[in-house]
Amino acid sequence: MAELEKFLKTLDGKSKNTIKTYTIQYNKLFNLTEKPIAETSELKLIKLIADTSNPNGRQALLNIAIQLRRNEKAGVDKLIGQRDKNKVIITDEIKNTNLKLQNSLPSYKTIVDYMESLYNSSEWTDYIINYLLINYQVRNADLLFDIVKRKRDTKDTTKNYIWLSAKKVVFIRNVYKTNTKYGRKENTITDPKFITAIKRVFACQKYNENCGIFIPTPSQVGYYIQKATYNQIGEGSYFKIVVAHFRNNIDKLQEIGENRGTSYETIKNSYDIANV
Repeated sequence: MAELEKFLKTLDGKSKNTIKTYTIQYNKLFNLTEKPIAETSELKLIKLIADTSNPNGRQALLNIAIQLRRNEKAGVDKLIGQRDKNKVIITDEIKNTNLKLQNSLPSYKTIVDYMESLYNSSEWTDYIINYLLINYQVRNADLLFDIVKRKRDTKDTTKNYIWLSAKKVVFIRNVYKTNTKYGRKENTITDPKFITAIKRVFACQKYNENCGIFIPTPSQVGYYIQKATYNQIGEGSYFKIVVAHFRNNIDKLQEIGENRGTSYETIKNSYDIANV
């Protein structure tokens, strides 16, 4: 059995996106080793991976190498040691980036005001995007959803939904980055403005009008989400702005972590721009 095929069998139960990510990382590393990764020595792997410019990319490749060698009962101590050294470098880079972001990112009030301006100008899809980014801290792919009016139409676990009822909206996420760890997520939204925006988009979809086109090309969802945000700063910047605004409210940060599917520790260590 080929190494990749054997490796993928250990990922049973993981989401399609997770499996795709692991496959991409495996292929990157295999292109460096030019032979089965588990048969490549730790020192050789460390040397090859060190030439990868992005620190997070190096960590991803080290993680793949560690998993593959563990599967074959091969040693991984040197690889783990290198991964730990890299963590220090990544932490320093995050702090340097945070210092720059403190002076460049807009305030929480600015993006909330921008969201309200979208509603007032009837830009419904952009308003919906901004609302969910700010209030539920979603990632780009979470915003690929179908709008339905019947609960029985939300059963497909390979899709996300906005279930529109008379007085509320239920945002249902089956497909998102950490779904294998946190499971299906449901958020009930009773904000009248958000409900109105969803109704407007749903009506456009019902009559096949352009105003009902939410994400024209799902494979480019990141582009459309970025385009909809204030000054096109994107989802990641919105998340950091929200975290910065609530950084002293532990209960709120835990709620944010639950919304996004991210641990409190990860939020504080990786997304708090005051962490310098």
